[in-house]
Amino acid sequence: MTFAQRFRRVLFWALTGGALARLYVLGDARGWAIVGPVALRITGLTLLAWYGHLLIHEAGHLVASRLMKFQVDGVTLGPVEWNARTREWSWAGLSLGGKIATLPIGAKDLKRRLRVVAAAGPVMTLSALAVLSVVWVARAEPITSNLGIAIVTGGLVLLSAATPGRFRAATAVAGNDIDQVLGGRQVIAHWTYLAVVQGVLSGGRPKDVTEGIDFGPLLPPSDEPPAAITLICAIHHLERQDFTGAKAVLDDAALRAAEALQWVHTDVFHQRGAIAALVDHDLDRAIACLDVVKRRQSLPWYADLLEACIAKASGDEPMAQQRTTRWVNEARAATGGRLAFGGNEWILDRLRPDWRC
Repeated sequence: MTFAQRFRRVLFWALTGGALARLYVLGDARGWAIVGPVALRITGLTLLAWYGHLLIHEAGHLVASRLMKFQVDGVTLGPVEWNARTREWSWAGLSLGGKIATLPIGAKDLKRRLRVVAAAGPVMTLSALAVLSVVWVARAEPITSNLGIAIVTGGLVLLSAATPGRFRAATAVAGNDIDQVLGGRQVIAHWTYLAVVQGVLSGGRPKDVTEGIDFGPLLPPSDEPPAAITLICAIHHLERQDFTGAKAVLDDAALRAAEALQWVHTDVFHQRGAIAALVDHDLDRAIACLDVVKRRQSLPWYADLLEACIAKASGDEPMAQQRTTRWVNEARAATGGRLAFGGNEWILDRLRPDWRC
């Protein structure tokens, strides 16, 4: 948890504690028979207004997602969730948040498209607040009226959307509305990665779905660990037979992978070892990479492809086929029939050209 996230948590509990303390003082001074019903009424109206604004806010994101060519996989509104694939509603747990789960279709003009989708939610909230404010002023009602509570709650929804995502672990990488409107490097890199994933899941090859992407501005700076976009960049080079470019990206990533996520660290050495075995015939380096992969792998069969590369480079074709077949079967079983994406297509093309069958 970052300092910003700790600060947000402390601030939340401090405000909650202060509100409860104030409520206790009022109840003790004026009697709970008066204060209790009023507190329950305001709480109920606030929750109702919150979910109402949340519905309007997410509806803006949903419509914009469809217009800007984003694939909608699900919608979450507080405690309920809708799955776009199964067309079913389910319980998502107690929550005051909402989200539209999307994957961008293609990376072309992604920054502008993402900005439009991100801005649509706050624009809808602002529109609702403007209408409510006009009616509230026209009626000259107090701030404690139903309209007043709805306006204050809408302002809190808008404030939540404008709070930078680094204050919330769930949106630290993807960014929330304000982060996506601003379009920082990390946020755009994450959504570009999702665009590539969407293309591969839809049946495209990495060589095709990464066409036209400028990876230079998206890669992490030298003082940061490698990220998912780093591996996508390496795959971009591998699929084009640009082994020099791929090795440069992976070698640089390996120097910074010690503090990276385990799967990033593993994938970096997995791909380095495959290049060493299949292209450079450098078995010593490939075996050194295999040692790293085995120590850090999250799945017991993950190293099979690299072992198959080493076996093929050593001339042990039966072992290479055995390890490749095991990996293909395990990967398909684990991914519901879809092979895992992460440079594996390039490796499989050289180990078993018929792997798609």
